[in-house]
This record gives sequence, structure tokens and C-alpha cells, in this order.
Amino acid sequence: MRLGGSSEVAKELGVSLSRVTALRQRPDFPDAIGEIAQGPIWDLDVVRQWNQSGLRRSTAGRPSADEAKRTLGGRFVREDETIGHGGFADVYRAIDKKTGATVAIKVLRNVEGIEEEAIKRFQRELRIMERLSHPNVVQVLAQGETTEGKVWYAMPLAQGSLSDHLPLLKDNPPLIVDVMRQVCAGLTYIHAEGIFHRDLKPGNVLRLGTEDGDADTWAVSDFGLAVMAERDTDPLTSTYRQGLGSWVYTAPEQWQNARQANRLSDIYSLGKMLQELVTGEWPVNVEIPPGVFRPVIEKAIANSPSARYQSVADFREAVERTIDAEQDHQLWETREEQAERLRDRVLGMPTTEDLVEVLDWAQSLDEYDRDDMSALVRVLPWMSASSIGSLWERDAPAFMRVMERFCSYVATGSFSFEYCDTLANFMRRVANTTRSAPMHGKIVAALARLGAHHNRWHVRDVLVKILQSETTLDGAAEIVEALRSIPIDEARWSVTDFTLRTLPRPVRAGLTPLLTVTS
Repeated sequence: MRLGGSSEVAKELGVSLSRVTALRQRPDFPDAIGEIAQGPIWDLDVVRQWNQSGLRRSTAGRPSADEAKRTLGGRFVREDETIGHGGFADVYRAIDKKTGATVAIKVLRNVEGIEEEAIKRFQRELRIMERLSHPNVVQVLAQGETTEGKVWYAMPLAQGSLSDHLPLLKDNPPLIVDVMRQVCAGLTYIHAEGIFHRDLKPGNVLRLGTEDGDADTWAVSDFGLAVMAERDTDPLTSTYRQGLGSWVYTAPEQWQNARQANRLSDIYSLGKMLQELVTGEWPVNVEIPPGVFRPVIEKAIANSPSARYQSVADFREAVERTIDAEQDHQLWETREEQAERLRDRVLGMPTTEDLVEVLDWAQSLDEYDRDDMSALVRVLPWMSASSIGSLWERDAPAFMRVMERFCSYVATGSFSFEYCDTLANFMRRVANTTRSAPMHGKIVAALARLGAHHNRWHVRDVLVKILQSETTLDGAAEIVEALRSIPIDEARWSVTDFTLRTLPRPVRAGLTPLLTVTS
């Protein structure tokens, strides 16, 4: 690299120092790379490239009308043909007269229905982004308006988006983790700058690596006009929703009230992106397939923002922890060995890390696989009330999902008499600890079926105690619905006429019409 100040630049260009001063005012003149006591310094090789590449007009006269129309900001000369389209923008290839680099220019077109203040806010956001610098955030090089008043901005020309590479990532957990790390790093940076993306999807994550694929860098891009449109369209019309094209990645609160969108909305989008990377399918389904990433995805895409990860850093940590756990144990352990190891953890004095590992493992299991569910019922019943309380306080929705799968399996499985009692005692601890009406419903249905199938009176005694302790209307409604969902003979085996008379009024009132035998 050859370095020089104004005098060396003048010599390189063959002009006077005063001419250098004038040239520096041009938008396309190379930026100085540093500042010393004597003034700014330049990379003289870049200056020579600028001078010799034809970017500096060497002939007299103004540029042609066509060239002037295609030159944006006095710096970017775009091609006539588009190279891509988005919901709100046309994309052109262009030459940056300042550096000689090929860049992408986005010219926003569908702005007629957007309020003027929304356009101004978008331009302010672009100006903020011009100052941002992070390897995993696509830099806005410059922005402005065309002669027709359309908003444009320039950014590096990418080698495709994450959408183009989805087939390469499916069934490749290490590569998925690497991509998500980079996306999270970029998103963490812009959140720290007070910016929320609100339109995160694979098409807005660009590959900035080389043509041969070495040293790929994935960077978040397109903090687009769609965001501003959402902020000013409340509620969004169905036509507008269809035109937006990214609804599947959009958090529920963002559709209900676009102004509510914030960092938690971006975390929802991260979860949907991870779902697509893992499954290789458009993430329209909320049923996540079993696997090590399922706990992370389910938490990230929770309907309630408060139930999601509360920061991108938390999401990233969960992704990394999940794959680390798989590499440490799940690649070489059988389900039986996993169950034995985790049961021993639960039986001792489990740490928070132990309990989190158990919960993540339980969520990753396949509820339709008998071996997986057999492993689950060998671990959970040995949890103490304090361990149950710790997990419920830490992540109630996740614990609820695990218990739903547990109860479904227990309701139809076959167990020894002694283990039936162990299962029932565990479910009683869960019911007493969580004091959750929906949880009571799941447990009541499972206990009723378990006791009836095995003719186990202890199971019925546990069930009756739970029924007798339920005094709320919500709890009574859950219990009635639970017993209504199972075969009537199993419900009547579990709740006899005598038992019915001992139940609290709300429960008794709901169950009497269901269980009373009429002649």
C-alpha cells in the first residue's frame, strides 16, 4: 500500500493542490483512510485506480442526459436492467465511482400509499445505518432520492441470500449454528443501536463471501420500507398482508399492532428462520418436528412475547448450548443411556444447569416414538417438588409442553403396579406445585385412564385428592373437559357416585350431568 497526503495525490493525478481540494468535494472521490498532523492521507493505489478506470471524467463537458439519469448521488452509475425485485424495491447493479467496486442499488417504487412521514422516518433510519459498521450487518453505503423523487440506497453486492442456500443447511447442525451465530451477532449490534429489523427472513440475510464460497460472511440486510408501511397501517388489510410476502416470519403482535414490534418480534423471526433451516420447509406449521433444535424454536416462536427469549444473546446461547449437548452426549448415547444418566442427575441435588438439560432433552424427544417416551417416563417421575417448581418458574410453557406429551403417553401405556404409583405421585407433585388449571386438566385425564387401565386404586386416590382440592371455576372447567375427552367408563371408574358427593361445588356441578347414570 502506497500512502500519501494532498501533495502526493496531486502528483498522482497530475493536477494542482487547489484542484485536489475541488476534487475532494465530489461524491465519487476516494475517501481518505486516515488523518495525521499534516492532514488527511490516502491510499495512492486507490487514487490511481479511480483516475485510470474512467470513473473520473477526463473530457470536457457535462455527462450525457442518460448517464446523468443513471447516476445517483453523483457517485453510483447504475445499469439499465434490474437484477432483482422485492415487495417495494427494484434492484440494480451499479459502479461506485469512488471505489470502482460493483454495488447493488435498491430503488423503492411502491411508496404511493405510504404516508410522507413514514418515508421521512425510513430515510432517517437509512442515515443512521450509514454510520453502522459490523461484519454481520450489510452496510448502507449511501442513500438519497432519484430525480423522480424515489428513495434509493446503495449497499455491497451480495452473492445471494440465505434463501438460496437452504438445501445446503438442512441436516447440517454445525453449519446451521454457524449461520445463526452470525445473524445473531448482527442483530445484537443493531438492537444495541436502538434499531429493530421487523422484517427478518432468509431472503434478508445476504452472503457476502467470495465467489468460490471461502470465508462466507452472512449479514442482515433490508431494514426496508415494508417496516414503515407496517407501522402506519393499523390494522393491515388482508390485501396488504398478502403483498408483504413475509407474514410467516412475522410475530403475532406485529400483525395486531405494528407499532408494538420490537426486539422480541425479531426474536420470533429468528425462531421461524431456525425452523426453516432445520426442516428445509417454509415454516408455516407451528408443530415443530422432534430434535435438538425443537426446544429453542418453540420458545422463540411463543405467541406471548414474554414467553420468548428476552434477548438475541439468550437465543444464541440456547442454540449453541443445544448443539454442544448433542455433541457431548446424544451422538453416542442410546435413549436408555441418556435416561439413566439424567435420572441420576435428578435423583441427586440437581443444579439449575442439570434441570435445564433435562428439560431441553425432554422437549427434543419424539412423542410418537415409544422408545423416546419410555425414556421420558423413566426420568421425570423422580423429580422433587423443588425441581418441578424451579422448572415451572424458569419456563412454564416449555414444562407444560413436556407434561402434555408425558400425560398422553401415560394415559395409554402399560406399567407395573408399583410404577403406576410412582407416576401418580409425580403427577400429584406437579399439580400441587404448579397450581395451573390447564395442567390439572392434563393430569386428571391421564390419571383417570391410567387407573382404569391398571385397576390401580392408589392412582384413583391421587386423582380424587386433586379433584377435591380444585375450587376455582377455571379449574373445574378444565377438569370437566378433561374427563369429557376420555371414554365414559374410564371416567366413571375414577369418579364414583360417593366420590362425586365429596367434591367442591364447581367440580361437582360440572361432573354430575356427565357421570350420573340415568335409567
